[in-house]
Amino acid sequence: VQHSLGQEEAVARIHQLVASLSERFPQQVHQVHLHLNEHCVDVDFAAYGYQVAWHAEVYDDEVSLTGKIPNSAKKFEQKIEEAIVSRIGETLLPSPVTRVA
Repeated sequence: VQHSLGQEEAVARIHQLVASLSERFPQQVHQVHLHLNEHCVDVDFAAYGYQVAWHAEVYDDEVSLTGKIPNSAKKFEQKIEEAIVSRIGETLLPSPVTRVA
């Protein structure tokens, strides 16, 4: 996922996203665990009863995502991947600039 935020801001935003998952999606997402190690973010959680894990390597202009989905959830794999990439993409959009008159 491409971005223009710089590494530090991108890591901070991903951290905020993960921290808010169970609050934003209480019916779907449970048992969220986050581990930060410099520019790497590891997340695992239960979604719709399936254990999902993903790893993000955050660079100055890009986030590389890899994930693990259990075999029992393979029929939902594309939907889960699309949701994760979409949420990360939205999270990494530049903040709108507000003008002060």
